[in-house]
Amino acid sequence: MDFSKEGCRFYTFTRWKLGNKATEIRGELLQVFPESTPSLETVSRWIRAFAAGKTQLEDDHRSGRPRTSVTEATTVRARAIIDKDPTVTLRFLSLELGVSYGSAHDIVHEQLGLRKKCARWIPHLLTEEQKSERVRICRLWLAEFEPNGPKRFSDVATGDECWISFFTTRDKQSNMVWLSDEEPRPQILKEGFRSRKRLFTIFFNSQGPMCVDVMPQQSTITAQYYTDQVLPQVLEHQAKSAPTRRRSRLLLHHDNASPHKARLTVQFLEQQGITLLPHPPYSPDLAPCDFWLFPKIKGAIAGKQFHRIQDLARTVNSELRGIPASEYRDCFMKWRKRMERCIEAGGEYFEGM
Repeated sequence: MDFSKEGCRFYTFTRWKLGNKATEIRGELLQVFPESTPSLETVSRWIRAFAAGKTQLEDDHRSGRPRTSVTEATTVRARAIIDKDPTVTLRFLSLELGVSYGSAHDIVHEQLGLRKKCARWIPHLLTEEQKSERVRICRLWLAEFEPNGPKRFSDVATGDECWISFFTTRDKQSNMVWLSDEEPRPQILKEGFRSRKRLFTIFFNSQGPMCVDVMPQQSTITAQYYTDQVLPQVLEHQAKSAPTRRRSRLLLHHDNASPHKARLTVQFLEQQGITLLPHPPYSPDLAPCDFWLFPKIKGAIAGKQFHRIQDLARTVNSELRGIPASEYRDCFMKWRKRMERCIEAGGEYFEGM
C-alpha cells in the first residue's frame, strides 16, 4: 500500500508540530511505507515551508506552456515499450519516443502511474505445502498465546546461531559522504567469504539476553555441542532469574537447523521437561533473532575493527545488555504481529515490517 504525498505531508506536519526532527519523521515513514517515503531532503523542505507559515498540503498550481509531447499516442507507445521490457530507463524511453527526459518522466509517473521498484529478495521459493505449514503454525501460536491462552510469551526463550565478523561493513547509506567533483571517493573494505568471523549462539527472552556462547575457532555447531554447552547455559539462566518457577514452564524456540532437530537435542529437552515450540519451514521472517536481534547487533558494531575474539565477544555482550528491556518485550509483540501478517498473506513472505 502506497502513502499519498498529501498524507506524507500531513504526517510530517503533525510530527513536526510535536517537536520531531526531519530524520526522525522520515525514519518513521520508512518503517511503515518504505516504497512511498519521500527523501530526507523533501521532508526537510516541507518542514521549512511549514516553519515559514505554509500549511497547504497540496502542490501549488503551476502554469506553463501546454504540453505537446505528452499525448495519448506517446503514452500508448510508452506503455508498449515498458510491457516489452520493464527494465528500460527513462533516458532510453525519451530517446525512443523522441521527447525530453522530463516528458518521459511525466508519462511514466503521472500518465501511466508507474514506479520503478527493485525485485524483492526472499529466503526461499516456498511450495504450497510450506505456505500452508507456515499458516498452520502461526495459527497454532496465536491460539495458544492469546491473552487467556495456556501459554505466555514471558515464558519463551528464543535463540539461534549467527556468524559475526571481526569487521562488519556499514550499510551503503551510512558510508555516503559529501565530496566535490575533484575529490576521490573513499574506499571501504568489503566483507569476503574468508573474512575473520566467529559463530555466536544467542538466546534471549522478553526480559533480556539469557545466553551468549562463542564457538571455538574453526568449528561449527553440532547437536553434541548444543546440548553440552549451549542449552545448559539457557537452563542455568532460567534457574537463576526465576528460582521459584518450574523448569517445565520454560518454552524453548529455535529454528529447524540440523543440530536443533537432532535426536540428541530432542532427547535432552524431553529429559529436562522443556517444551519445544514449533517453527515454520524456511521462516527467518518469523524468527526474532533473524528479523530483529542479529541485524540490530551487527548494525551497532558496524565499522568497528576487532583484533581479538575477547574484544568482539565483550562488545557483543555489552550491546545485548545495553538494549532496554522494553525493546525485548516489543520484539515479542512484533513477533505476534508478524504471525498475523503471515496468515493474512496466505503463508507468503510479506513486506512492510
